[in-house]
Amino acid sequence: MEENKHGRGRPRLDVPNSRYSRRQAVNSMYVNKAAQLISEAATGIPDGSLLWRSDETTWTIKSKDGILEQIGRMLVQDHHEQSHCVYIANLAIAALKNGCTCREIEKAIRKIRMTLKESTQSPASTDLISVAGQAVTALRQMGER
Repeated sequence: MEENKHGRGRPRLDVPNSRYSRRQAVNSMYVNKAAQLISEAATGIPDGSLLWRSDETTWTIKSKDGILEQIGRMLVQDHHEQSHCVYIANLAIAALKNGCTCREIEKAIRKIRMTLKESTQSPASTDLISVAGQAVTALRQMGER
């Protein structure tokens, strides 16, 4: 009798083996993808240094890891377009400039991600689409306070 695999479990990701746990390595990968997006789209994100900045002279990196992780997850895990991720990054930068904490912004981006994921799984539900729009509006208002 042949066993059928159900495809459950963690998906295979391109994470090199390291001394860190799998979770730390995966989160680091998402942060790196978001930092790469910010450096590539430097003209689309004018104040990207608020989220990610490297100093070549002192060999240090300053970053807002929670925010970058959520943006990286949007890009890699949820397969959103780069333009959407750049838009969310700009909203996050505006909220940072307005004095919001990184944790508040991270939660707002996570809510956007989750509602968008739920709305794509059941596209007939207009309620989920409006909730996703409200989540984006909430992040935008964080930057306008």
